[in-house]
Order: sequence, then C-alpha cells, then structure tokens
Amino acid sequence: MQDQMPNQSPSRLDPRVARSERAIQQALLTALACGRDFASLTVSEIAEKAGVTRKTFYIRAGSLEQLVERLVFDLFQDIAFQIDDERLRMPILGNTLSVTILDYCKAHQRVLGPLVRQCSASLFMKPLSKVLTQMLERVTEVNQTPTLGSLEQAYLIATIASVIHGILQVWVERGFCDAPDQIANFTDTLLIEGLQKILQGEGAA
Repeated sequence: MQDQMPNQSPSRLDPRVARSERAIQQALLTALACGRDFASLTVSEIAEKAGVTRKTFYIRAGSLEQLVERLVFDLFQDIAFQIDDERLRMPILGNTLSVTILDYCKAHQRVLGPLVRQCSASLFMKPLSKVLTQMLERVTEVNQTPTLGSLEQAYLIATIASVIHGILQVWVERGFCDAPDQIANFTDTLLIEGLQKILQGEGAA
C-alpha cells in the first residue's frame, strides 16, 4: 500500500518541483518508518534517497526540521480546511467534530505515525500550534466571542497542542487500534467542553 499524504501545496507547483518535493518528503517518511530516529538523519542521506542533490534539498525543504514542520502543518491545515464554519458554532454537541479529525488522522497514519514516533515533540507542536491559532480565530469569529488576550491565548494553544500530541502519541504506540469515536468521547470532555467554557466565560465577562 502506497503511503497516503494530505493534499499539500507542492501539487500547485510546477510538476518537476512537485515531484522533487514529494520525493524528499517520502524519503524522510520512509527513513522514519524504518525506525530511524530523526536526530540521526542527515540532509545528504535524505537527498540521496530522494534522488536529488543537496542543493535541491535545501531549495525545496530548507532543512530537515523545516521539512518535518511542513509535513505536520500541511496535514493539520488540510484537516482544518475540511471543517466548515457551521461545525464550529457553539454549543458543539456530540463528538462528530472530533471523530472527523481522528478519522482523517487514522487515514493518514502512514504519514502521522513516523512523525509522532520518531520526531521530537517541539517539531510537531510548533506547526500544530500555528494551525490551532488559525482555528481559534475561526471559532471566535463564527461565535462572535471576544478575542482572548495574548496571555490566555498562548496558554490555551500550548495546552491544546500538548494534549493533542499526547493523545496521538498513545494512539500511535497502540498501532491506531482504538476506534476514533472511542477516543473522541475522551478528547471532547478534555478539550471541546473546556474550550467552550473558556470562550463563553470570556463573553460573559
């Protein structure tokens, strides 16, 4: 089965550029999936496996760290694009939103698994936090709630990102054997309900 990857921006580039970017991304994911720790990888190794020069690697990916961050950002941004504004309207009832997100993650486990298992949490959480910040802005706009202060937002985003990474880490270690709806019941209680209380509490202040 060929590795599935989200609809990333290379598809909008020149076909030759897209092919080289895909090859670089796949070379990294293959190395990680084989059990290589991210810290042990080199640009020369990934470039060789991708069939490109080091110069092309630096042009297309920047660095190994940036490559990981790009993959994580594209994956979660793709999830965000699939969530229409109506599904962000509070009160968010049931677990359908969380199930949708988890279903997507499971469908892309061949990308997500190696990144979560072999890369540091900081490389994962930085791009995830960017997507979460965008999502929080959408939730605030859709529900017309006051914008959180910079302090509250920073702690909220960091907390949500940490919880998501922790849940994914356990899910990956368990081989994605747990059903998305089973995990969603837990994540909704932990995240969705708390987020709504914080935003609605700000609105009532």
